[in-house]
Amino acid sequence: MNRLLFSCITPRNGQAIHTIGIKSFQLFSSNLSQQYLSVIRLPSITSFTLCRKYASVPRPKISEVTSSDTWIASSTSPIKSNEKINSNIIDLTSSTTTTTSQPFCDPPIKTDDTDSKHTFKETEQDVAILPSDLNKNTHVSVRQLCDYYTRLSKKNLTILVASTAAYGFIVAPLPINILSLVCVTLGTVLTSASANTVNQLMEIPYDAQMKRTRNRVLVLGQMSYRHAIGFASVTLISGVTILTLACNPLTGILGLSNFLLYTCVYTPMKRKHIINTWLGSIVGAIPPVMGWTACTGSIDSGALLLAFLLYAWQFPHFNSLSWNIRQEYDRAGYKMMCVSHERLCLVTSLRYSIMILLTCSVIAPAIDMTTWLFAFDTLPVNSYLVYLSYKFYRNRDAQSSRKLFRYSLIHLPLLFTLMVIHRQIKTQNQSTPMPTQELVPVPM
Repeated sequence: MNRLLFSCITPRNGQAIHTIGIKSFQLFSSNLSQQYLSVIRLPSITSFTLCRKYASVPRPKISEVTSSDTWIASSTSPIKSNEKINSNIIDLTSSTTTTTSQPFCDPPIKTDDTDSKHTFKETEQDVAILPSDLNKNTHVSVRQLCDYYTRLSKKNLTILVASTAAYGFIVAPLPINILSLVCVTLGTVLTSASANTVNQLMEIPYDAQMKRTRNRVLVLGQMSYRHAIGFASVTLISGVTILTLACNPLTGILGLSNFLLYTCVYTPMKRKHIINTWLGSIVGAIPPVMGWTACTGSIDSGALLLAFLLYAWQFPHFNSLSWNIRQEYDRAGYKMMCVSHERLCLVTSLRYSIMILLTCSVIAPAIDMTTWLFAFDTLPVNSYLVYLSYKFYRNRDAQSSRKLFRYSLIHLPLLFTLMVIHRQIKTQNQSTPMPTQELVPVPM
């Protein structure tokens, strides 16, 4: 997007910009010969120097590019030659702009970065797009396009969200309608894919600075921004339409609200305050409620219990995931508990693990959502989660956090499977028996 916004003010020869918002004029002096004219540059009223870090490196031809290092070296050569030519130029704006021997990219590229596995260089600010984004005429096959779509959708996260919606439908105490189950799962997949795509569009310069996210489609330039926006629009409209028409309007409203909460509230808040973790947990708690409402058409105590279980589960899951990459979050500028409030990160993981155990052992059978046997079957499953959270709290090391994260991926489907086995099934039109005094005998 930086090339789209500022390509009109970026010189094509790759030299550093010193003339943005500058008015130049020549001063003729009697003491100087005609051959040695001095050019004085004065800053104009309107200055665009704040946009400097968003300018881009000019695109060389693909046939001329052999590696990223070759491209960087070739891009710097015009700068050095132009510096010799313009040696008689007096720049009065040197306090705001600096000349560098590197190409004028988003920030200067680190020269000591020897990581050749990836196609760009890490920096402390933004990203310089390197040769993987340079070929405009690359033919993309259908298989590659599908792969790009799945990566835009964050395949693993979308599968997790859709499975929780399906579990919410199955756990509901009504007979299972296969067609409605397929529709709510498909609609959740589409809305989740749209939300994840918009999230990547908003975080391109920040994803590029983290090893976990720097190989994403938009960071590498494998898909245009317009194409990604179109994909997000189509999937959002299709998903909300399926949830509304094939299930019920309440499910469609929940799907649209979850999309807006994820893209308009949670994503911007990640760079402002650590409350983003709690907001993200609300986003993850809504899909099982969507499955429940698709089956029952209403939100009751069972739907709220499912929402709380997913809300609480995300703290040990995400906190253990983010612990080992907190330096990358810090470098990219994300406000996470693991960066600024390490003890809070550890405490919340243990606290919500205990809440999950109490909810499954007491509240679920008490509201007649499951049988009491569910409390005994889930006791060892939830107890081990509490144990791993306690080890994470005490040790504060990579090994304990990794064990907790891996077990959380097993814990959630195991917990929902036991809930399906022990669920209480009710008829949809369950009527109360009439009092005996109101029964009228009918002669045979």
